[in-house]
Amino acid sequence: MSDQFVDFAKSQMGAIERLLKGLPGISGYIDKELRRDADKRVREGLVQLLEHSKSELMDIQNRLLSGGGLLYMDDVDQAVVKLQTLIDRVKTASYGYAGLFDAVRIKEEQLDALNRFDVAMISEVGQLNDAITALSNAVADNSNIGPVASRVTKVVADLNRLYDKRKDAIVSPDLLSQASYAPPMPAAAPAATSAPADTGAASASDVASDPNAVG
Repeated sequence: MSDQFVDFAKSQMGAIERLLKGLPGISGYIDKELRRDADKRVREGLVQLLEHSKSELMDIQNRLLSGGGLLYMDDVDQAVVKLQTLIDRVKTASYGYAGLFDAVRIKEEQLDALNRFDVAMISEVGQLNDAITALSNAVADNSNIGPVASRVTKVVADLNRLYDKRKDAIVSPDLLSQASYAPPMPAAAPAATSAPADTGAASASDVASDPNAVG
């Protein structure tokens, strides 16, 4: 594995961890007036992580092009297109576009379920970056490129489906009352609660606005 992709993996891991720690959590969604801002911060941070992942995929495309790997260009391009589609969807949807933001009172259980979606989306980006790193290795070794590229495409498709469910839940918050609707909280995920002011923990907006946050 090249030093470039080792550095990429490390920088992405740090950014994901900081964004997880800075997610608004339940408290960020309780006040109706703050719900749009909480949603905005989550999505801005997610977009920045996805943009960096896409740039690494495009770099792999260039390596394939220059190294005679035209056979696999379509496989990688499919992943890039799906990832760009997700980025555009997250970036351009109106903030506060439905029921969750208009409701006078949302049950704590529903807010907890929405928070699990936030954590799952950010955590899944870590899975995407693992797949991208594996693809970089496969390209470097000129071995097993097709299956590994398919794995990248599958993770991106999973991210799109997860975002679909989160978006539907904001439109119809009652969906969050269904026990099996939201993903479970990953056991190893950092607690997605607001940190005390003196801890120095970065918020989602910090990650989104920091040009060095993801390398």
